[in-house]
Amino acid sequence: MDHGKSTLVTALTGIDPDRLREERERGMTIDLGFAWLGLPEGGEVGIVDVPGHQDFIRNMLAGVGPVDAVLLVVALDEGVMPQTREHLAILGVLGVDRGVVALTKRDLVDDEWAALARADVAAALRGTPLSGAPMIDVSATAKTGIADLIAALESVLRTAPARRDLGRPRLAIDRAFTLTGFGTVVTGTLVDGTFAAGDEIEVLPTGLRARVRGIQTHKRALESASPGSRVALNLTGVEKDELARGMVVVRPGALTPVSVLSARIEVLGSAMEALRHDEAVKVHAGTAEIMARVSLLEGATLDPGTSGWVQLRLATPLAVAVGDRFVLRRPSPPETLGGGAVADITGERMRRRREAVAVLERRSAPSAASRLLATLDVPRTPDEAGARGGLETAERDAAARELVESGRAVWLSDALIGRDSFEALATRIERTLAAAHRRSPLRAGAPREELRSSLDLGPKRFNALVERLVKDGRIAERGSALALVGHTPTLTPAQEAAWSRARGALAREPLQPPSPTVLESDYGLDREVVAALAERGDLVRIGTEAVFLPDAVARFAEAVVGELATKGTITVARARDLTGSSRKHVLPLLGFLDDRGLTRRSGDDRILVLSPEQARERVATLTGRKKVTP
Repeated sequence: MDHGKSTLVTALTGIDPDRLREERERGMTIDLGFAWLGLPEGGEVGIVDVPGHQDFIRNMLAGVGPVDAVLLVVALDEGVMPQTREHLAILGVLGVDRGVVALTKRDLVDDEWAALARADVAAALRGTPLSGAPMIDVSATAKTGIADLIAALESVLRTAPARRDLGRPRLAIDRAFTLTGFGTVVTGTLVDGTFAAGDEIEVLPTGLRARVRGIQTHKRALESASPGSRVALNLTGVEKDELARGMVVVRPGALTPVSVLSARIEVLGSAMEALRHDEAVKVHAGTAEIMARVSLLEGATLDPGTSGWVQLRLATPLAVAVGDRFVLRRPSPPETLGGGAVADITGERMRRRREAVAVLERRSAPSAASRLLATLDVPRTPDEAGARGGLETAERDAAARELVESGRAVWLSDALIGRDSFEALATRIERTLAAAHRRSPLRAGAPREELRSSLDLGPKRFNALVERLVKDGRIAERGSALALVGHTPTLTPAQEAAWSRARGALAREPLQPPSPTVLESDYGLDREVVAALAERGDLVRIGTEAVFLPDAVARFAEAVVGELATKGTITVARARDLTGSSRKHVLPLLGFLDDRGLTRRSGDDRILVLSPEQARERVATLTGRKKVTP
């Protein structure tokens, strides 16, 4: 307050950042102001002028989040003020670790006073990320020190890391207004990706859809804007009254607003008292300000100067990504408590226990591979996992290769899954199959689709999982069923005796066999035993109402194939007479040959689809017998 920030910005850029009439009348910055500066060595720097007065701290927080560096302004005639210290604390919480200190109003103090003020500033910066930052004496009115200040800014910005491009652009709205001839315009600092004219966008958390009509940076029209740019987006399809500071512009589906986020926070040593479990706080993230309740995961309180894991239960959904930094403030009495970086946005409610903390620590591990692995508790595509882990594309891909090569993660079709989670899925399958074998020892295995549904996996990923387990020799495929490798349907002695009696009955008239109902009532051969016998090749089941010995099917097929080889067609009646069977049994047998691709219906007749030799080989394969020769 009264340190000459806006006057200095005007001297640097020629642009007055105080755009409100009330600001000019009161000589005090109330809301965010914007300007830009051309650097001597080329390029431009966007400047966000934030309020200094404590009554407008919420506006200050809306502008300071995405900056690369800070220009800290301290008037030499006043020195460090309480609000300066709070601003320094906020910068530390937000991870702003580079900047320049402008010591303004140099023309109003003598050398001795200036030296004392400089020492006061140096002491205030000690222990902060700005300790050792260059300090430049300037006078905005006398225009002294301006060139030195610009040179210092250029030097500091040259060391700033390149803005990451995750292919997931986000713009937190700090202003929304209507411009005559253009319509709705929103401004903000673009992060994590690029917007281009014509892009479809979504406004979160409302979900409104619109399209980018045009883009400007520093009043220059652009076809696209890159991460780190101060951007004005001209939007079509949405009205100014539907937009507000705190909303976020993204590509459709790129981000989902959350009502619960997890983070490790630090409570400032300057906080008046400890942060309590379930205390109400204000969360400042991006340009948004939202009330929340704090769930402490490691105790009942967090004392000033300490840190711990928390979950924030937000009053309204917030569009944030892993790695985003935020500030916590106490609403009454108002003070900055501290803040941290978002570690998890899955929305999972975590109990106050050691396991929850362990999960969060893995998700915020220092190495990219560890952070990526922490997201692979279920199969996720690289894009999904990278977004959860807050990783850039190149960093994510390198981490994925490292995890797969080391065996800590495996591919399931289009998705990665951690080795431990993969083993958990494999164990579930093995246990499910073991239980199925105990319940139905005569069945070949558990139905494949039933097993897939129990795991809640898509077909492609489930098939990849099965393929890997089969390759590793842990399970076996039995037609449409899955089984443990060692499982073999085994009949009891009583069932084997019943089968021996039934086999005699089936052999007496092979092409007019007893029905399954008769086999069960007269011989004790129930349908489950019949299924087990068919699985081991002792029977051929056709539909649900016909059972034949394999030799009978083979002889019937040979008779039909022989007739077709010489005559070209065969009717149901001819097949009946030729084989000594009945219409009741001939119809399912002919249907069996149709279904297996040997014959095809042509009107009331059948014709041969394969050559006679191929047909006989197919029959031998289907019945498990040697090829029958004519």
